[in-house]
Amino acid sequence: MKSKSNLEVRPITTHTILNLENLKEGHIFYRFKDKDAYINNLISFIAVGLVNGDNILIIESMKNLPKIKKEVTQKFSKEQQTSIRMVNNFDYYFSGGDFNTATILKHFEKDLTLIKKVNRSVRTWAHVEWASDNPDAEQLRDYEGIADDFVVRERMISVCAYSCNSLSPILHSALEQVHKYVMTDDDFTISKSYKKP
Repeated sequence: MKSKSNLEVRPITTHTILNLENLKEGHIFYRFKDKDAYINNLISFIAVGLVNGDNILIIESMKNLPKIKKEVTQKFSKEQQTSIRMVNNFDYYFSGGDFNTATILKHFEKDLTLIKKVNRSVRTWAHVEWASDNPDAEQLRDYEGIADDFVVRERMISVCAYSCNSLSPILHSALEQVHKYVMTDDDFTISKSYKKP
């Protein structure tokens, strides 16, 4: 088992032709189980974005931010780090009440405006959380549907990461309907339930 400070950037393995590293745009539902694999995949996502010249927005939990910031500082130059914006997901998902769609979208729009000042493509990674023990699947589907419309319109790549521990079968099904791609810690496929062309 790797030590937490010795995480390595590794390609995301897959048994399909599709691969997150080769994707230039798309809305991705990432259901993760392993925290080290999650951090490795996030760092790989950042590395590919930097190679592509993207601006990168990371919306992450307070408990993971110190580890991610440490990895970013160790692996990327100061100049590269200027293309990475990291924000606490509490501001997105809890500051306006538990999972308030209007508040989330307002924060997202503000952060994207800040990082799109130069004319470059943007990629986003959001660790989505909520306080409720029984989140509303319809509300989550509506929010992610709005996000999907935005991602498709802006022709960007956006990963929405959810811990498997927080997903009921109903939530899992709802999320597959509004993301074109589904990712796990070690697999990447097209969603069979995605409702848009």
